[in-house]
Amino acid sequence: MRNSSIGKPGPAAVKISDALQNAVLHSIRNIVSDELVERTCREVGYHFRKRKLTPVVAVLHMILSALWPEESFNACWQVLWDTFVSWFPQFQGKSPSRRRVADARTRLPLTLWRGLSEAVSRQAQQRSAKYDTWKGHRVALVDGTCVSMMRTPELVRAFGVNKGHHGRGRYPLARLVTVCLARTMTILDYAIGGYRQGEWSLLSSILGSLGKGDLLIGDRHFAGAPYYVCYQNHGVEFLTRAHHRLKMARVKRIVRYSSEDFIGRLNLDKLHRRKDPSLPTHIDVRFLRATLRMRGRRQSVWFVTSLLDPKRYPADQIIALYAWRWRVETLFRELKITLSANVLRSQSPDAIRKELIARMIALNVVRILMLEAATTAGIQDPLRISFMHAIRAILSFSPALGHAPLAAVPGIYQTLLLEIAAHVTADRPGRLEPRAIRRDHKDYPSLHITRAQWKARHHAA
Repeated sequence: MRNSSIGKPGPAAVKISDALQNAVLHSIRNIVSDELVERTCREVGYHFRKRKLTPVVAVLHMILSALWPEESFNACWQVLWDTFVSWFPQFQGKSPSRRRVADARTRLPLTLWRGLSEAVSRQAQQRSAKYDTWKGHRVALVDGTCVSMMRTPELVRAFGVNKGHHGRGRYPLARLVTVCLARTMTILDYAIGGYRQGEWSLLSSILGSLGKGDLLIGDRHFAGAPYYVCYQNHGVEFLTRAHHRLKMARVKRIVRYSSEDFIGRLNLDKLHRRKDPSLPTHIDVRFLRATLRMRGRRQSVWFVTSLLDPKRYPADQIIALYAWRWRVETLFRELKITLSANVLRSQSPDAIRKELIARMIALNVVRILMLEAATTAGIQDPLRISFMHAIRAILSFSPALGHAPLAAVPGIYQTLLLEIAAHVTADRPGRLEPRAIRRDHKDYPSLHITRAQWKARHHAA
């Protein structure tokens, strides 16, 4: 174990700030260590006083709030404090107020969270190196989703609301685009924007996080000749579905391997070239067609890729590779449902971004422990390990790791890894199930006013 803060504190740790910092979430302190948080604070120029709630405690509190089943900052803090007081009874009754805990979260700058996210992502990429290659390419997936939040005028101005057939939406929505590794589902990078900001606009801001030769897989939102040129300018290979507006009959065939596999030429629109004169007039890409069962019926689907060599990259293997793209939907389910990012609770734009980044850091931390567990137990596919059980193990082993003698900590940590690796999910290839519910929701009316307005109206009556 590398982090000296893991293990039972010595008798010199009498200050409440030191004792509290030494008693938080020990299962992940090898990944989000005191040294990492304090070094990142120095790198981003954040200077802090030695308070009761240090940056280390505030960061770990935010990560714990993502892992803890109760979707409340206050509930998470109460659990953290009660655990701390059980070890240090002399501090009973000295808990910081909810306001001070909120202030400690607010003081941490957004640049600190971004720096911590990058540092944890680098650790995840190092752990993923042995898994995430396909024919010499590191495979990455890209997709976007939206997360909701409380309705305040400031958040509505910052993020905007959706508009549809049923009118204007009630709650602000932030758009999130993530790039993750296909074989380990660790997040490489992300971009957060308003609801009206396009997914391509967000992706273009983080393309630099991909390395030369990486293979990016995306859906039709990330397809189009100007996008393909941008990928190649960054040294990134790509595989997408053909854009739904592309007329295949108009595509000029350059090299024909078969009627369903050929290299074609896509011309760049004059409007794009007028905005960016450096763009070429055309780009040559490979087109593949496959008949797949999608949403209960068979469909003919065209794919576009920069992998032009049919011998090195057979058509059937490329088409099978595209099926990996659906794994990113599992990542969003873990982020939004398991880690409670579906409805964020902060009330300012920067706090929303911090809360969302903290949840993505938590996701990467869990994945790193799963990768470490897979290596320890010799499991070839780390995605077979149960994500939900890994979270339960992290929470359950933290008290033992925090209060055990230092000599016993390595053995407990190994037990944690083996326990995580012991829960492997069943392999169910080609599983197709309807997106439907078994139980009807309770038939309560929607509340279209605030609770205070409702009370005033009904009490007055």
